[in-house]
Amino acid sequence: MQDRILLKAKELMFQNGLRQVTMDDLATQLGISKKTIYQYYKDKDDLVKAVVSFELKNHQLMCQNCESNADNAVHEMFLTMETMKEMAKTMNPGTLMELEKYFPSAFDVIKKHKEEFFLSLIKENINKGIEQGFYRNDLEVDVLSKFRLETIFIPHNLNLYPISKFDPIKVHTQLMEHFVYGLMTVKGYEVMQQYKLNNKTLIK
Repeated sequence: MQDRILLKAKELMFQNGLRQVTMDDLATQLGISKKTIYQYYKDKDDLVKAVVSFELKNHQLMCQNCESNADNAVHEMFLTMETMKEMAKTMNPGTLMELEKYFPSAFDVIKKHKEEFFLSLIKENINKGIEQGFYRNDLEVDVLSKFRLETIFIPHNLNLYPISKFDPIKVHTQLMEHFVYGLMTVKGYEVMQQYKLNNKTLIK
């Protein structure tokens, strides 16, 4: 039952926004009483935190899969970009801003995960790309890793990129590509273009 509650809460909150989904809504969708929900989650903050933790674990597994399935650093970055685009399709664009403003304890979980997992992942990829000759050898890895870390949430800033004017997925893709192409040697650029071309062919 706890897993059912968690999965339905994630679905509703990511589609409609965190604040818009009430415990009553969740109970109705599940066909259970609110009392049953409170047996597993003491309040909405607790539930939101559980949803965030669950999603971060999934995201970590996806990133690790990208790393293990990649032929090289560029391929890993390409797979990561495609994975994050798919994830963005299922998430309400304002979710992160809502978390930061109204659910600070859940947002702290994201910040910790970002510093502990994402930072090391980015560093490993850049170092690997330099060793393989796909990324420039004059890069300051620590500087660029932290820069990338801080830009991860920018596409979700609706004050900067309101959805009335910008497609969140296109914003994310453009910013990610801007960062990635800045790392690359000519060899890396050519490989990335080939991955993109092959992907378009597969989609058709």
